[in-house]
Amino acid sequence: MKKKLKILKLLTWYKGLQEEQAKIRVINCRINLEKLLQEKETIISLRKNYYDSLEKKCVFTAEEFKYKLFQIEKNKEFENLLNKKIDMQNEELKTLLKLLEKIYKERKLMENVKNKVKHIWDLENIKRFYKEMDDLVLLRRGRDYV
Repeated sequence: MKKKLKILKLLTWYKGLQEEQAKIRVINCRINLEKLLQEKETIISLRKNYYDSLEKKCVFTAEEFKYKLFQIEKNKEFENLLNKKIDMQNEELKTLLKLLEKIYKERKLMENVKNKVKHIWDLENIKRFYKEMDDLVLLRRGRDYV
């Protein structure tokens, strides 16, 4: 029973480590997602600025107009790429959250099993103690009658 308790303690500790690693991965994933979202906002504001500059200035040379349109197209492509990255990051975050939930449940299960085994171990120790006390009392009483 003692070995079983030690093994369960070790497994509970291991599951706790796994849970901490999963939490760190989730936090890193959220940080990366936030960076991507901020980058997307920057790209959107840049594109808006290009459109605003096209509206404000009415006369352009062909090269200026071509350059502005080129920049707008590049920003749109970059935004599409960022949208794909954001979608991938969201999927990874969902996967990591499911993994974290699974590991949390496993750790809780290990803790419950460990606590039950510890309770049984404690009960056995108490029974063994009382049995030894009864044996000592019987030995003493046996000596007193002789």
